[in-house]
Amino acid sequence: MTICRGIAGRRGENPVGIFLHNDAGSQNADAAFYRSWLQTHSLENGFAHYYVASDSVLQAEDDTNCAWHCGDPNGNLNYLSIEVCQSMGELNTFKSNEKTALELAAQKCQQYGITPSKDTIRLHQEVYATACPHRSTEIHGGASAAKMYFINRIKELMNEINSTGTAERLATTAIERTITTMQCFYKITDKDKNKIYYFDGFNVHPLSHPDEKKVLNDIYKANNGKDMPEFSWISKVPWFMRLKNAMKRMD
Repeated sequence: MTICRGIAGRRGENPVGIFLHNDAGSQNADAAFYRSWLQTHSLENGFAHYYVASDSVLQAEDDTNCAWHCGDPNGNLNYLSIEVCQSMGELNTFKSNEKTALELAAQKCQQYGITPSKDTIRLHQEVYATACPHRSTEIHGGASAAKMYFINRIKELMNEINSTGTAERLATTAIERTITTMQCFYKITDKDKNKIYYFDGFNVHPLSHPDEKKVLNDIYKANNGKDMPEFSWISKVPWFMRLKNAMKRMD
């Protein structure tokens, strides 16, 4: 389960394109900041599917759901949105974030059969009265030049994906492994050491069969290239209660 929990509605089909944004937040508005901020502010004011920053990539909403990201009904309904963060900060940091965002965009185009073009790779300012993506247009020589740079670079990256094998590339790529999630397994060893709990990022679910853990871990591993983290705690040092209490305060 992602942070935004489908609040903008379900798309019902694959996205047809991608909007690229610059966050215009502070120079320190990294993925960790947005993970916290999105849980304490009104989502009706806008949010994107992905936030790409210097510390990691945060997926705030599932690809199958809509997001309120561009102020245009068609864009919100049918397009994925990628926010390049720290656009008010140091230039090299922003350029690195933009590079990662384009790698993510290429993977999503590959995944959903999207051909990069003027119709499928969009800038926020095309559909709404905004300067977004302000930093990208500044460093690439204006909106038209930035858009063509995005399209051409995404095409190049897709060719790289194809040359290395699509399935393997998508399963093991570094960008997918950096997407921030909070899922984990844990057990309370001094009570029932065989009892496993699954934390989905918001709620705790006790598992009743070993196969439940296996299928959850298989899905996590397919998406992240590694096993889900697992912790062992004891009731006298109740970290599991601290986890539950922290999540309740974020609702």
